[in-house]
Amino acid sequence: MPGGDLEWIWAPYKGVGKGAEMSQIDYIYGLPALESGDGYTNAQALMNLLEAMLNVEYLYLRHASSRTTRSTTMSKDYGYHGHAPIVGFATVTMTWSKTALYFIQEYFCGWCSVTTRARTFGYYMSCQTVWIVMPVIVSIVLGRFISSALNREFALQVAYAEWASERESAERHDLDERKEHRPPSHLPASRPSRPRVRAFSFLEADASVLVTSSEPLESAHEELQYRVAAGEVRYIQSNPPDAGAWQAFLDQHEASLVAVTDTLIGSSRRSTSSAEHIALAARKLRIPINVSDLPDLSSFTFPSVHRFPGESGPSTLQVAVSTNGHGCRLAGRIRRDIATRLPSSVGAAVENVGKLRARAMSMSLPEEERRDISEDDVEMPLNTPVPQLGVAGASAGSGPVPSHGDAPMAGTSGDVTEAAEARLRRMRWVHQMSEYYSYDALSRLTPSAMDEALSTYSITTPPPALLPHHEGSAATTSQQGRIYLVGSGPGHPGLLTVAALHILRTATLILSDKLVPAEVLALIPKSTTLHIAKKFPGNAEGAQNEMMELALAGAQKGEVVVRLKQGDPFVYGRGGEEVLYFREHGFESTVIPGVSSALAGPLMMGIPVTQRGVAESLILCTGVGRQGRAVQLPGYIKSRTLLVLMGVARIASIVDVLTSATSRGRDGTAYPKQLPIAVVERASSPDQRVVLSTLEHIEEALRSMEERPPGMMVIGWAALALEGKGRVDVLDGADEAQVVQEWLGGEAWKVREGLSDEWKELLGSVEV
Repeated sequence: MPGGDLEWIWAPYKGVGKGAEMSQIDYIYGLPALESGDGYTNAQALMNLLEAMLNVEYLYLRHASSRTTRSTTMSKDYGYHGHAPIVGFATVTMTWSKTALYFIQEYFCGWCSVTTRARTFGYYMSCQTVWIVMPVIVSIVLGRFISSALNREFALQVAYAEWASERESAERHDLDERKEHRPPSHLPASRPSRPRVRAFSFLEADASVLVTSSEPLESAHEELQYRVAAGEVRYIQSNPPDAGAWQAFLDQHEASLVAVTDTLIGSSRRSTSSAEHIALAARKLRIPINVSDLPDLSSFTFPSVHRFPGESGPSTLQVAVSTNGHGCRLAGRIRRDIATRLPSSVGAAVENVGKLRARAMSMSLPEEERRDISEDDVEMPLNTPVPQLGVAGASAGSGPVPSHGDAPMAGTSGDVTEAAEARLRRMRWVHQMSEYYSYDALSRLTPSAMDEALSTYSITTPPPALLPHHEGSAATTSQQGRIYLVGSGPGHPGLLTVAALHILRTATLILSDKLVPAEVLALIPKSTTLHIAKKFPGNAEGAQNEMMELALAGAQKGEVVVRLKQGDPFVYGRGGEEVLYFREHGFESTVIPGVSSALAGPLMMGIPVTQRGVAESLILCTGVGRQGRAVQLPGYIKSRTLLVLMGVARIASIVDVLTSATSRGRDGTAYPKQLPIAVVERASSPDQRVVLSTLEHIEEALRSMEERPPGMMVIGWAALALEGKGRVDVLDGADEAQVVQEWLGGEAWKVREGLSDEWKELLGSVEV
């Protein structure tokens, strides 16, 4: 096709050889067809142009929105991506069908538009083949994708219809009873298409609902019309002109809550002055009011609510998110993120914990004493030492400790005391299970497992209570088994050693400490028997003896037994006791080291336990001695870091021992009250936290926040060594008070929460 001054652009295309052949074919469909008025050939050119435009549109749609965005936002508006497969399918279908049409037309006209020269004809046939085969393949792929999506949508529609039918039937059945017991009326003032969501929320709360609008009911949403016809909602077409009229209207209908929803942007948006009249009337009557998009006029906020499913229908667990009027759509997105990140079993877990609490309260207690009991009826924190059960000397001559599930004999003050102690221990165990068991494990608790969990075993004959999360039982053999003591590291599965991961996946019986995180336990095959230690304040010795006997019994049956411990087995993990116990009974155990939280915990928070110019040595000790007794702590040396494990619950007494000039629980010089201390909690977990303060203020700091066990203390100048630009000159005579002032920024304490972005990315990419 001639191009005048621009003809040089396609000169290579018009050249000789292959280009000449292609240009000749295209030339036939171009200018000659146009000049001769050949309608069929001109139609071909127009369809080619339309095809090109559709291809460009498809490429734009696929580029404009990604699959990742669609899947993570879970929004009903999928942007352009949902349209792209349809556009692409239409385009390729058009391509191969019109090409086939061209080919058939040429065939029946005796190749009238294309020369029969072998070379030209060959190029024509090859091009036509490509333009038929490739689009057909693409249309099959996109067609299957669209068909699958339609099938899923149909299944969802069927499931929703069945659910809606059942719900409608249940609502109609209970309607008359609910009318007799409803609280005072709630009044959403809105245009008819808006209040259906609010009305449904109020109905779920068993409230009486009145909707008022200036528009007739016939223009309302179908669902709202249905509920009005069913008698569930009242509807009044009215729009009082001023605050006085609104006050009379609200008073007449005994409104107890007002929701104004037609102040959102739209064609029939209520004016701000009208909303102010309603808000003024509600305030005069002392009625709570919410005005959409106008938080200054609102006295309460509607949160974005999600109710998790339970074993049969909705569970008792609800999550509500509010931005206090600063981003309703964002609140919905946050609520969806929370709902999708928590496992589906969390609702059933909450219900089972409720049943567990009820059982704990009902065991051996009269009805009048149950009302004031909760799992929070524990004056001491989770790990506070208390007198141990089953310890020599604690109940000398009394024989094995009885099960707390057994009812005590009434009639003596000793029996009353025993019953009270039994109740306290059971509620502490409920507290421990809520804190440390996985959601999946809690959701699978059976009534028998609950009763078993609430009993305290006799040390001599512990029954094998298995965690319901792992129901399988591996086959045993007659040959002698093996016992491994395995350290699970500070908490995150990505910090397990390779040897530890291997043995967790090959063992047949795993006996785990309660502090081992659920993420680590999730690596254990479902077919492996798992038992978690029932260690709670007052039962530490009994739980330890029980675990050793279970391990020994399993090894004698030929099991490959793993005693799974937090951190390292030989760093306050009681691993040495177990090695000697198993050796005495004929089993030489294998100890697999773990990354100790004593070193990894501070490291995760950017705290070095030794640092040149700050800390030249360190001492590692525990805050709780054997059988709950206090331990002797070392005296103060400026160049030394003191690490205290398992002592956060006793921090008040530990600080007193360290700083008191007359304390007998310390060997050496007293510690200065301005000395830095870092309390590291749940190191390497997503919710890890470090509380930075001084010995003078750390107790007050911890009282101001909820505890987050397990935790440890880093006491000494190393706690601030790498903060900000770093202070590595403490031993060179720096002004200590000034150093602490700069470190804390003039505050008494400061808190850092969560993993850093770098750690999140690293641990998230670790495959275990």
